[in-house]
Amino acid sequence: MSRVIGTAGHIDHGKTSLVRALTGIDTDRLKEEKERGITIELGFAHLDLSAHGLSETVGVVDVPGHERFVRSMVAGAVGIDAVVLVVAADEGVMPQTREHLDICRLLDIRRGVVALTKSDLAGELAELASADVRTALSGTFLAEAPILPCSSVTGEGLGALKAALVEALAGAPEKNPAGLLRLPIDRVFSMKGFGTVVTGTLWAGRVAVGDEVVVLPSGAQAKVRGVQVHGRAVAAAHAGQRTACNLSLPREALERGEMVVHASALAPGRLLDVRLRYLPTSRGPLKRRARVLLHAGTSQTLATVALLDRAVLEPGESALAQLHLDRPLVALPGDRFILRGFGLQADHRTTLGGGTVLRVLGPRHRRGTPEVVTKLRTAETADPMARTALEIDWAGWIGRTPAELQMRLSTTLRDVEAVLHKLLAARTIIRFDRERGAVVHERALAELRQRCLIAVDDFHQAEPLRPGIGREELRSKLPAELSPRLFHLVMEELIAQGELAGDRETVRRPKHDVQASPAAQGLAPLVERVAELYRTAALAPPRAAELTVSLAATPQAVKETIELLQRSGRLVKVQDLHFDRTALDALQQKLLSFLEQRGAITPQEWKELVGASRKFSIPLAEHFDAEKITLRIGDSRKLRR
Repeated sequence: MSRVIGTAGHIDHGKTSLVRALTGIDTDRLKEEKERGITIELGFAHLDLSAHGLSETVGVVDVPGHERFVRSMVAGAVGIDAVVLVVAADEGVMPQTREHLDICRLLDIRRGVVALTKSDLAGELAELASADVRTALSGTFLAEAPILPCSSVTGEGLGALKAALVEALAGAPEKNPAGLLRLPIDRVFSMKGFGTVVTGTLWAGRVAVGDEVVVLPSGAQAKVRGVQVHGRAVAAAHAGQRTACNLSLPREALERGEMVVHASALAPGRLLDVRLRYLPTSRGPLKRRARVLLHAGTSQTLATVALLDRAVLEPGESALAQLHLDRPLVALPGDRFILRGFGLQADHRTTLGGGTVLRVLGPRHRRGTPEVVTKLRTAETADPMARTALEIDWAGWIGRTPAELQMRLSTTLRDVEAVLHKLLAARTIIRFDRERGAVVHERALAELRQRCLIAVDDFHQAEPLRPGIGREELRSKLPAELSPRLFHLVMEELIAQGELAGDRETVRRPKHDVQASPAAQGLAPLVERVAELYRTAALAPPRAAELTVSLAATPQAVKETIELLQRSGRLVKVQDLHFDRTALDALQQKLLSFLEQRGAITPQEWKELVGASRKFSIPLAEHFDAEKITLRIGDSRKLRR
């Protein structure tokens, strides 16, 4: 098990000096930091607590205290297990003390100790400073934390501070070593003889030498050439460890704020559905479409706040919101974030609030959509099984593959498959694509069934004389993103349930009867008149336009009548002509007899056999070829055997 602690507190309260006194490591590595005497960038060290009963080496992140470097402070605080809140005994609680404390609370850091530094200089002020700190911590996760006077110069209280840290770390929850690799980059540099190195606190999973990784959101692919933990080369680093990775990429291809992940495991996005908590120290309400700075992991980006369940958010309140990011980032449900503004708030701070990510890689929402708000509230408290079902339900007819669910659920592919197995057994979801493993929620499937039935009913009403709607025509009436495999599954289900009847090409309602329809009944007199004309014409049939004139009927009525006769089998369509079935059958028998006696038939013999002009005899000859009765050889035809 690996642990990381971080410092927090106002500038010049002795954070870096305290880390140096505890670890022997000076975390101020920059020339400017040494010249100005302030921490500008994150510093890193490691602490041996074996003398106090903790066997592992603890990582230490030292953060800047100046308000201009809050971004670095947030980046360093992400992923720590316990915080050392540093307050100078000769000054007490200051603005950045409060802001750093708020940030720790918003990041859900729950353990820590208070180091009352410079106790050797404070004298009687130390007691007043301790009381001031206790008041400031009231109602926070550090309300009962020990406040330990200490001095980086004399060494006073350092032993007690180490013992208190061991106790604070004892109850910290373990990070998931089997989870998806997520290494937020908090530092990038080049090292002579090695190349590009990135560092960060490994949030989840493991990274090993030889791994193929991707840096998101840039998408740069790399191979891990080496891994170090606390300055020692290791074969692999595990969740919770301060980790350095030597990557096969140029230094300029990487920057702080990006995330190292395994290939195809996660994806960046620009929309985050969140529970937003607005600090009571904010000077006014947070309005819809407010522009803010978002800190998530080690990244920072501008974002627009879209409140979902209210028009404005008052100080001290919380709300459901969607954050529209200017720059994509990698996040998962449960991740914490910080929001900062551009104007000073109470105590001269810019931190507005923060919150918890509820959903990633989703669509853009409209404010006040009840269904969206209800589902997000459900997502806040749902167990893994219910949360998976909800994500599949959100996907609607598109469905989700296991890989797509992994990117949205903060869990491994193996865990996703285990949950899907239970949901499939309960018939909450249905698998419609075995090759991809894609599933759809039963609720979406039920809606799709209903949409299909409505579309068929609408078709029958609009086209009562057509026996059914083509499957592809029906599919065209549904959303384009609908999977062909899911459409096929729905068709087969509806046919099996007796809701539809059909064949490979068309479907219809079982009770739909063209001949019994009012439209067909209304055409009955015309049907018999047209049928008689075709019967009389035999192998020299009229065209539809001729019937329109001779019968004084509308083109539409003639068209529908011919289609009815064709569907009933009384007429046969041959190219753009229609022939009486009886006459065509009689011709076929004459043709068979002729060929059985003669073996072949010439064009002239065929014309005489038909007894009609070329405009009828040629289409008829090609019809029998298509029916595989005859075979054309040169200009003659013979029986196809």
